Amino acid sequence: MRQESKSVIDDVISRLWIAPISNTHIELAVKIAERCVGVYDPDLKEMFCDPRRFTVGEFCPKFALSNGATLKGKSVYIIMIPGPYKTPEELVERACITSRAAKENGAEKVALLATDMPHARQDRGVDEDEKSKGEANTVSWHASQFKAAGIDEVITTHAHTPRINAFFAKEYGLLTPELYDKFNPNDERTQEIGKKIFKSISPHAILADYLRYHSWLAQTEEGRQYLANGGDRLALKAMDKGNQWFIDQLQLALFLDNLKKIYCKKARTAKNDPKKVEVPIVWVSENFQTLDGMVEINADDIMDTAGTMMRAVEWSDQGNICADTGKSYGTPEDRLVYFSHACLGGEGHLGVQERICHSLPAREVITTNARAYIENSQYYRFKAKCTVLRFAGLWADAILANEAGHDVTRRYTDFPDEESQHNFLNHMYRLKRHSRHFMVEESELRERQIHFYLRE
Repeated sequence: MRQESKSVIDDVISRLWIAPISNTHIELAVKIAERCVGVYDPDLKEMFCDPRRFTVGEFCPKFALSNGATLKGKSVYIIMIPGPYKTPEELVERACITSRAAKENGAEKVALLATDMPHARQDRGVDEDEKSKGEANTVSWHASQFKAAGIDEVITTHAHTPRINAFFAKEYGLLTPELYDKFNPNDERTQEIGKKIFKSISPHAILADYLRYHSWLAQTEEGRQYLANGGDRLALKAMDKGNQWFIDQLQLALFLDNLKKIYCKKARTAKNDPKKVEVPIVWVSENFQTLDGMVEINADDIMDTAGTMMRAVEWSDQGNICADTGKSYGTPEDRLVYFSHACLGGEGHLGVQERICHSLPAREVITTNARAYIENSQYYRFKAKCTVLRFAGLWADAILANEAGHDVTRRYTDFPDEESQHNFLNHMYRLKRHSRHFMVEESELRERQIHFYLRE
């Protein structure tokens, strides 16, 4: 691979200013900064910004501008890492305050790197969806708040929907009078314009690389039989229309000619109620015959309480019924489950993980550290099946690429072949597996001697 010239990278690094907005999960912000500025274990508070609070709890970030340092000509990248220990609303307001501080102190540009974008699912108002009556469209509100606070760009991972781009295009004043007057968040032209501000990194190619090289499918003799013959014993399943694009892109990134593909129609009879969800099949690829004897791969952007995924798996294990014909498409032999954002019920994440272990039969559950607490705070049985793809390298690369003028929405996609994709992406993520994980040798069942003493 050809590298960017050192002078270009040095120029980019000289402009960067990394600003954490919370001491919670600051270790991830440090890892991102390491890969951005080339300094091991940088003290972000001393080098860039202290996300301090007053004793009464008021947030008051302070940029490190002593000894003649200045933000003039600098590009400030605010690092926002959601989790169960800071409310999304608090993080959003902190980002806005930090942006205002940066601009008031002369920053040329402010970008927000949100590893996971809060409120991304709340993108409909009552004018579009009667079930949203009485609720706010918080995606639109975010866009207006970020614009007012001086945030020039937003970079995130696996955004919930391209509709978000459209709201940013509108609130940032990028639309023509015609598109503004007839504003439609589903309009692809409007969504494309919004990518100038709201930039989503799709991790489907990284997931494909993991599946091909590091997963149970690649690392075990049992799993490799499903990858053989162009993946003719693998089926990718999209749970709903919004999930189809990611599944389609994952299929292309796997470079397996005989993969099968299934589209489902997730129907909610009540908003945000997993118990009132149906997930019947509505379409299968021409080369599909049955799920019997196959591995099913479910991949989506977010898992909250896991209720919808459990309902989908339950539907699958009942035989995968087609909505139109009533035909059963068989029961998979095994499955892998992937989701980019491990909300897992917020503060109740341990309980949700326990439910997953008992109610979501899957060989492997794959997620990312977009919500960093998933790395270390895991239910003990969940550790045996969960693999975390750690993206510090990816986010650092996105910061450097964005500052150098590259399109981060396309930088990690559309490779010509598997080898070039692997060579480019392999160093951008790392794996986190606990010692209990079924693919870690130390986790194999071993006998130990028991000592039981009598009290004299």
